[in-house]
Amino acid sequence: MQIIYLYGFASGPLSNKAQFFKHKFDLLGIPLDIFDFIPNRRHFQQMQPSKLVENLVQYVEENYPSEQVILFGSSFGGLIAAWYSALYPNMITKLILMAPALQFTPEFIAKTLGTTLQDWQEKDTVLVEHYRFNVKVPLNYSFVQDLQENSPPIFSPTQFPVPTVIFHGRNDAVVPIQWSIDFAFENPKVTLNILEGDHQLLDQKQIMWNSIQSFLSS
Repeated sequence: MQIIYLYGFASGPLSNKAQFFKHKFDLLGIPLDIFDFIPNRRHFQQMQPSKLVENLVQYVEENYPSEQVILFGSSFGGLIAAWYSALYPNMITKLILMAPALQFTPEFIAKTLGTTLQDWQEKDTVLVEHYRFNVKVPLNYSFVQDLQENSPPIFSPTQFPVPTVIFHGRNDAVVPIQWSIDFAFENPKVTLNILEGDHQLLDQKQIMWNSIQSFLSS
């Protein structure tokens, strides 16, 4: 069993959730590979979502050429994991998603970052509070252009073939819980767990861990 973890938009491999789950899997002797797919400020500034998917494709091919993997994604990392799974379902055995940003659009990210698409385009960058680097990091407008030119797939509940478990906080003020509800609706391969938490789900880690163990053993 090989699990690859993808952290969130302005997060990193040392995030609270990433390290919690790595420790839990280590105790079971199961490797959790935290893929550092946005490793520095320059990569963040020049980030393009479709390129991150391409990077994940290359990473899996280079490191696990003969293995099927389980993807474990948080928020924006959940989008990248689901995007990859929609394109290469035969490479994935299962998918674990926490508050996944499944209907990610230019308008959504602009609003989340407290700006407008017009203002972002005029200034070419928007400053993002980045928790990994403890500083505001600029994000180029090319991020938006890539989303417009290479939109994430529409994750049809009747066509998404990968067994999936989703955890989403009832009080999530960042990523609408309705996105996860829509994704899970009428999809027998998707199990949605609505938790009493916010976007971070930090106080729900043990509950998620208990469910993840059951999901992986089924």
